Amino acid sequence: MKKKTSLGSLVRDLLFKKTERNRLEEHVVKLLEINTALNSELNLKRLLTLILDSVVSLMGAERGFLVLKKNDHYHVEVARNIDKEEVRRAEAKISKGVVHKVLQEGRVLLTDSAMDDKDLSAFTSVADMKLRSILCSPLKIKDSIIGCVYIDNRFQKGTFSEDDRIFLDFFSDQAAIALENARLYEENERKRIELQELNIKLKERLEHQADEIQVIKKALDSQRESYKLKYDYSNIIGRSAAMAEIFRLLDIVTDTHYPALIYGESGTGKELVARAIHYNGSWRDKNFVSENCAAISESLLESELFGYEKGAFTGADQRKIGLFEAAHGGTLFLDEIGDMGLNMQKKLLRVLQEGEFRRVGGREPIKVNVRIISATNADLSQLIREGKFREDLYYRLKVMSICVPPLRERREDIPLLVDYFLAELANESGEEPKPMTPEARRLIIAHTWPGNVRELKNEIRRMYALAEGDITRGIVGDLISPSAPKGHRGGDPFEGKTLENVEREAIEAALKRSGGNKARAAKDLCIPRRTLYNRLKKYNIG
Repeated sequence: MKKKTSLGSLVRDLLFKKTERNRLEEHVVKLLEINTALNSELNLKRLLTLILDSVVSLMGAERGFLVLKKNDHYHVEVARNIDKEEVRRAEAKISKGVVHKVLQEGRVLLTDSAMDDKDLSAFTSVADMKLRSILCSPLKIKDSIIGCVYIDNRFQKGTFSEDDRIFLDFFSDQAAIALENARLYEENERKRIELQELNIKLKERLEHQADEIQVIKKALDSQRESYKLKYDYSNIIGRSAAMAEIFRLLDIVTDTHYPALIYGESGTGKELVARAIHYNGSWRDKNFVSENCAAISESLLESELFGYEKGAFTGADQRKIGLFEAAHGGTLFLDEIGDMGLNMQKKLLRVLQEGEFRRVGGREPIKVNVRIISATNADLSQLIREGKFREDLYYRLKVMSICVPPLRERREDIPLLVDYFLAELANESGEEPKPMTPEARRLIIAHTWPGNVRELKNEIRRMYALAEGDITRGIVGDLISPSAPKGHRGGDPFEGKTLENVEREAIEAALKRSGGNKARAAKDLCIPRRTLYNRLKKYNIG
């Protein structure tokens, strides 16, 4: 491969040649002019045409072809003749064999007569088109070949000289740089236009979103106005859409004195709802009395509700006032009304219809004005079909009805409840609230909570008792374990117990399970061994 010649050395060599000095000087001047033009032209299409017209004119060629690489294939980008006209069907008028050879070898190819060249004459295109003078130079950018400049003369042999080869080799380098600059400029310009269009679309979208936000804001303001509450329900924690609907219904129910029936799974907070109705209503200064119908037998329930006279039965050594009398002018809350026996249902219906009752063993009717709020986790309609609940009583109790959603249907309220219970426990113990790690919080939010808010409260109480510092994933671990104590599911094993009671019982149970092995007990409780030793000493557990 011949060593490339710089423009400076080329000019010096040419100036010292005696033959054709004027022609070569003109070529140098023309080459410098073309080089200046190449560096100033940034339109790729115009640049390609300028390159080819300049080469054809400078070299005295009949035709010129500029081949460029596109998507891993080479094709004729521009084809021009000596009259600066476009060559039609250019792909069929060029020797692809010659182009391929130049692109593969990466060096200038010069032939006086391709038909007489033993290497080139083997190409079908050379023989078919009877090609003679050909000069082809690769276009290089660094180590990459991006195409080639191909000029020929089909009618004359020896059209191009060695000086022409040197000229075209140098010119091709300059042309390749100019092409790359123009390509980069056009690419940047395309990206600038795309960015400009994207900015316009973004601006339009933002304007559209701003309009949408205004519409949504107006809708929310309107909805908020419709949900504007008359009463305070701060003891019922929740900001979900489901709870907002509950609060709206409470405002309606609270303004009436009609009986109300509250539906909901165990642990959803039905008694809290009942208390909210009472303490926000006009009877707030009167008594709120509650009874769980499932907790006592039917005979005892009658005595509890209506009271009894002295001597009414064995052990009745004095008159007792029943819950109806105690709630006179206020509210009587009957929880788990679905578990009330049919005979007791009949007596309750009579009180609701007539507004009076008799104490057990009594003869005189007693007039009462009591609002009945009842609650159930059972399907009363199904109990009616099974003959276990009176239909007439059902419609007496269900003048107003509220359905409290389970915790799994208002997960967005769980973080609020967690923070509320943590603050409540901290206030109870006189400590700063114990923080909960994000991972522990995620586990709690992901849990299904079959025991609803009551279960959540009991679990928070357990975690708070066991945590020495932060409430971590390890402490929450039992919550999602199949072996978690059943007592932590739905019931209220901690009712009436202090944190110290809960903590002591948990430690004693863990020691019992581990057979007295303190290390295993600490692991079971998900607390450090040192913490366990401190608690053993605190509670004097041997």
